Amino acid sequence: MMNLLLYATITDGAGARLQRVVEGLVPREKTKICRTIESLTRRLRQPSHDLSIAVLLATNQKELFDLLSLRDLFADIRIILVLPDKKRDTIAKGHSLQPRFLTYADSNFAAVAAVLSKMLGNNYLRKIAAGKGDDL
Repeated sequence: MMNLLLYATITDGAGARLQRVVEGLVPREKTKICRTIESLTRRLRQPSHDLSIAVLLATNQKELFDLLSLRDLFADIRIILVLPDKKRDTIAKGHSLQPRFLTYADSNFAAVAAVLSKMLGNNYLRKIAAGKGDDL
């Protein structure tokens, strides 16, 4: 199984709900949780051969701007992005990160669970096809 990165600066509300979704699908030892933009930046600057999915929660415009400033570091990482609101300019900014899936902080994250599950399953099938199923 691949490693997953969760960025959520808040530990209650949307942050707690999103973390429960991730922990329900990915073992704790395969999940790196970043609570600050600095820790996220440090993790993204490390070799990312083991990091293929990032679940990013932007709870406000500043956090979204911070994520946008790291755009180049997300090059080979599939992103699930949670936006703070449904405003047209917020959505446009979010799309510039080229997420595989985009949703909003006020959602229940059921769709995030479904998309993440599919991403994990697809990666598992690719590893088996490549003869690396034992690595999981």
